[in-house]
Amino acid sequence: MRKLSVLFLSFLFLFTSCETLDNLGDSISNLFSGDKETEKKEEPGTKIAAPKTKRETVDTSIWDLSVLDTARDADYMADIEKDVILEMNMARSNPAKYAELYIQPRTKKFNGKIYGGNLQTNEGVAVVNECIKFMQTQKSLTLLNPSKGLTQAAKDHANTQSLTDKTGHTGTDGSDPFKRMKKYGSYKTAGENISYGSKTAREIVVTLLIDDGVKSRGHRKNIMNKDFDVAGVGFANKHKLYGCECVLDYAGQYVEK
Repeated sequence: MRKLSVLFLSFLFLFTSCETLDNLGDSISNLFSGDKETEKKEEPGTKIAAPKTKRETVDTSIWDLSVLDTARDADYMADIEKDVILEMNMARSNPAKYAELYIQPRTKKFNGKIYGGNLQTNEGVAVVNECIKFMQTQKSLTLLNPSKGLTQAAKDHANTQSLTDKTGHTGTDGSDPFKRMKKYGSYKTAGENISYGSKTAREIVVTLLIDDGVKSRGHRKNIMNKDFDVAGVGFANKHKLYGCECVLDYAGQYVEK
């Protein structure tokens, strides 16, 4: 049996400026999901387009899309990016139900620390159960609305880093998340998550919530942060090492330029 590895990196940045306190309780989710994709030559500056994807099944008797699907009319976002916002809003609006429907079923797919027959995890089913318990204790949070500025900041990082085999929050131009977000607006508090290898919105959000191998549970904290009210998503359907990359930027009291 071939064992695939799950690699998670976590970073915590706390910056204080004369204007605001920038609280980036951020993390990176790296999920190597299988064979590396065949590389294609890209011209300098080429943007990596997000793929057209079919929305995952959403039971509208449980989830009110007219309320939760806040990014559906955001013409600056690809469908998978809009769906990431939707999935986070589903988790924030009814954490216990989201855990029951989309996280609990994973507990049946473990054999020790092997998930799904071939995926090597760090913590095994224990972290999934811990995430479920966490979600069961959470109250409903305000929904995330899409931000054009944060989406552009997220796309900037995803589109450029995905052409390399690098991971992390430092951009190819040396920028940090704060610099990228401030290029398009101002905020009171902000955070960033990055997922590598997950190709659907639900998989991106669920794996970030579970946060296997990340002691701080920084991904989970960002998604469930009550101080964040807007978010931007940039998905690149290519990464030289992990196949694809998704950058999620969050902020509280963000003002677009």
